[in-house]
Amino acid sequence: MSTAFSADISGQRIEVGIKPPTNYSPSVLTIRQQSGTFQLHADPDQLAEVEYAIRSYLESIKYPQPVAPVAKEEIA
Repeated sequence: MSTAFSADISGQRIEVGIKPPTNYSPSVLTIRQQSGTFQLHADPDQLAEVEYAIRSYLESIKYPQPVAPVAKEEIA
């Protein structure tokens, strides 16, 4: 089953939490905002993949890779 969900929460206050797994349900990542709530039911490995993707993105915008200087040609 494939589902797509999109919500623009930029500029809004959000609350984020994770409910631990139970015998009947996997962990639940919850993102609450003014207009609604999004819940992602996921295994710990899947949550780790989400965390890795977010952390990698944030690290790339905080600490961009330096650009190598262009070699200057000498004119003889």
